[in-house]
Amino acid sequence: MFYSATMQLKALNNAVINRFIGKKVHGWFFKVMKEADEEISTALHSNISDKAFTVSSFIGHNVSKPIQIEEGKIYTIRITLLMDYLFDIFTSKIFETKMLEESLEIEDAKFSVHSFSVGDINKWSGYISEEQLFKMDNTSKTVTMKFFTPTCFRIGDLHLREPDPDKVFTSLLNKFNKYSNIKLDEGIKEKFKEIEIVHNDTIQKKVYFPNFYIQGFVGTVTYKLPEKPALIEAVNVLSRFAFYAGVGYKTTMGLGQAKRIEEEN
Repeated sequence: MFYSATMQLKALNNAVINRFIGKKVHGWFFKVMKEADEEISTALHSNISDKAFTVSSFIGHNVSKPIQIEEGKIYTIRITLLMDYLFDIFTSKIFETKMLEESLEIEDAKFSVHSFSVGDINKWSGYISEEQLFKMDNTSKTVTMKFFTPTCFRIGDLHLREPDPDKVFTSLLNKFNKYSNIKLDEGIKEKFKEIEIVHNDTIQKKVYFPNFYIQGFVGTVTYKLPEKPALIEAVNVLSRFAFYAGVGYKTTMGLGQAKRIEEEN
């Protein structure tokens, strides 16, 4: 099962978060996991690539600028988890924090847990199984995806900053096959090069970290698939999986937040 949970946090003080909030939420997430289960937290942290979680920055706020935190205001973050036991551990700890009315800290800002949602009550929360993904209509020959936060791909020391279909779907396939009970054929990767971009409405944006920045694309892209049933099914499945997995580099710090835009009937 794959999960996307949203947390509404109520600010308990005024503060400024100067650097990319996704990095700060990343640090907070590991603090929570360490308090809940130090052994699992260590194993999760040591897993170098394709980690089983993502976090967001504050949803609806510019990721490229400092954020002024205002006491009493509600801020929303999102955490996705690709393994059942990680979801169980994390949610148990969050509910404990809420029940005990404990505060949590992100840099100098303190928050209380206002609400925690996993069901599909908003566009950023939900859950789905591998079986459900494969039972959906996976026959569409065009797939549109929206990239909400800067997305890029790291190849060695290079950062590739375009929505190249080969890079997008290879990134998703690698993570899907690592955590899904149902595997896609690895050989399908060679066919990703045959996918065409028929609409590209993206721009470049920078995210600033201490001492460096990362530039990536945000916006909407439509991909056209060749008449190959196995490829069509795989891309349809992976495009929906992107909501939970993120795409590309540093998804565990809020980059690569993406979602398939479903066709209207």
